[in-house]
Amino acid sequence: MKPYRIYLRLEAVQALQALRRSEKGRMGQFIDSRAADPFKAGDYTELDETGRSIQVKVVGRFALAYWSDHAVQEIRIVEVLEADGQR
Repeated sequence: MKPYRIYLRLEAVQALQALRRSEKGRMGQFIDSRAADPFKAGDYTELDETGRSIQVKVVGRFALAYWSDHAVQEIRIVEVLEADGQR
């Protein structure tokens, strides 16, 4: 299976840009691994405002929220936030 394409919401891009180099590396490794295995679940699941299941994976000090669009073979990263649970 070829890797899924990755799409990031603008706010997620901005949050990733603000990370330290080592944090960016860990986050990049995770994103690459998810593109290669898009069916793997995150650490937990939340529902968005439309009822869609959003996977959340804690990577270091941060949590990355995403969903896999299997119909078009894309991972959609919607949010990056500190893993302390504060929004």
